[in-house]
Amino acid sequence: MENSIKHTYHIGGMSCGGCVTTVKNKLSATPGVTSVQVDLAKKEAEITSSAVIKADTLQDALKNTHYTITEFRTA
Repeated sequence: MENSIKHTYHIGGMSCGGCVTTVKNKLSATPGVTSVQVDLAKKEAEITSSAVIKADTLQDALKNTHYTITEFRTA
């Protein structure tokens, strides 16, 4: 996909496949997000978007849930 941005985030609070589905669905509904891959074992989500999306916006997508999303720091 041209002009797409991929970023990996840590997802807190996931413990089962149902959690993965919920997180994926909620993050996928965020404007600008084109793809979401969630890995339960790593507790990570790889988000592909058409523009830069702030972590706060992604956390808002998970409001009313117990899941948290944090950006990995790059060195």
